[in-house]
Amino acid sequence: MSMATSSAAPVKVLVVDDSVLMQKLMTQIINGAPGFEVIGVAGSAEEGWDAIQDLRPDVVTLDLELPGRHGLKLLARVLKQDPLPVLIVSAFGGPGADNTIQALELGAIDFIEKPDGTTHTLEGFMKHLVAALQRAAASRKMIAAARQMAQAGAPARPTALPREPARAGRTSLIAIGASTGGVPAVQAVMRDLAHLRLPIVVVQHMPPGYTAKFAARLAGATGLDVREAADGDRLKPGMAVVAPGGPRHLEIEERRGEFVCVLKEGPLVSGHSPSVDVMFHSVARSIGSQAVGILLTGMGRDGADGLLAMRKAGAETLIQSGETCVVNGMPKAAFEIGAAERVVPLDQIGTTVSHLIGDRSHLRTA
Repeated sequence: MSMATSSAAPVKVLVVDDSVLMQKLMTQIINGAPGFEVIGVAGSAEEGWDAIQDLRPDVVTLDLELPGRHGLKLLARVLKQDPLPVLIVSAFGGPGADNTIQALELGAIDFIEKPDGTTHTLEGFMKHLVAALQRAAASRKMIAAARQMAQAGAPARPTALPREPARAGRTSLIAIGASTGGVPAVQAVMRDLAHLRLPIVVVQHMPPGYTAKFAARLAGATGLDVREAADGDRLKPGMAVVAPGGPRHLEIEERRGEFVCVLKEGPLVSGHSPSVDVMFHSVARSIGSQAVGILLTGMGRDGADGLLAMRKAGAETLIQSGETCVVNGMPKAAFEIGAAERVVPLDQIGTTVSHLIGDRSHLRTA
């Protein structure tokens, strides 16, 4: 299923957490998972840095609430030095959510919530920790490739475009789906699309307690009116919504010429709630050829079928290129079924979409 289970040598994991109890618990869980081995533990940012230099782990688990609140500083220092998968192990929601979102923006591979004895059980923690480690192990080569590409510097605009703009004045909405590695990717794409002032709908796989914080940080980064979607929200130019984490799926419906957010409870779709597939399918039904669908980095195949429905409805459909993904699961699944009209590096998606819908303001010289 992953590099962790297929590789002869175990994936080496460093645990950085100031709680001795959590160190012992995570060591027990990780060592019990096939293909993984804890090679060290650290209780502070300083110890964590030294252990990374000495032990050269394949994956690091990091508690952000280290003494002196230095977890974020350690993360930034590590990622600046080395394309190393770092998995955040955080307290649920609340004050910790801002730090977790910031960590994902910096480049942490993923995050899971610590058990709290209530809704976040030890059994659930064990399951999610192993799954997250498998995602981190699978992403190692792609993280290295993506960061090398970013350091080399990519062209500011596509070197070739398949055709001239075909939807000038017609595009009504941009729909974006993402999962693992998606927080910085979504932010980058929305920042590059902000000048279009079109409504944007985002499904980023996150649990409750995080999506509102994510929306707030997107608002600050893009200058758009970004909010966690509420049932009945009417989408306006310059407005973006993020599907709330939890048991409800986000759909977009057209009502009397307006696009409205509808939240519906339902089973997991493509393994997720909210699901990118559900949102994309609703956009295909309600907006059709007047939409643009963008599928970004993520594990699994959520969004592939929905993006295909959008393409069949006449929408422009783009996927992030594999070499710029943290995990090329969802985009690859979409490509394999013919859902993607275009495969575009992350830093060129905004320019490509602007061209396709006929906006050329970004090409003018001062």
